[in-house]
Amino acid sequence: MKFHFVKTNMRIATAWVFVIMACGPASTSRDTAGPREIVTARRQLDDHVEECTKRYGYDPEAGSKLESNVLGPGEREWRGCVYQGIEKYLIPKTQSPDLYRRAIAEDRKMTEAIAKGEMTRMQRQARVQQMLKEIDQMEEANQAKHEIDRLEMEMRQDMMRRSLSPLLR
Repeated sequence: MKFHFVKTNMRIATAWVFVIMACGPASTSRDTAGPREIVTARRQLDDHVEECTKRYGYDPEAGSKLESNVLGPGEREWRGCVYQGIEKYLIPKTQSPDLYRRAIAEDRKMTEAIAKGEMTRMQRQARVQQMLKEIDQMEEANQAKHEIDRLEMEMRQDMMRRSLSPLLR
């Protein structure tokens, strides 16, 4: 009887994790890609990016109007400001800080390559989109693992309570 209970609850827990993964993090919005702390950190980063835009006068949306291998006025400083925001808001909240740091390092190299005429803005944009997708996938995996661990702990606690309940009678 106990084995059936554990097996049934494990199936329910596993199904719940898949529902969470399918309904939440798979969204195209990065705001649903992780635990509540990551969502909050990403909102803070969005606000920080707006401040960077005001401070340095660089509008990343206007980048499409520039030549393909030229940096815009204030672009390098703007990107540096964004990197600082990632370091301040996202990296302390993630379980995969190295992934963010590698993305920053790669973006710096690509930005320098654009300045030297060795890479186009479109190539960098494609790679940045790929890195964001990888980060989202890692955050989703981290969230799923965290949820599985939490559910397993709840099941263990429930089993312990049930095994001790005869002693409370």
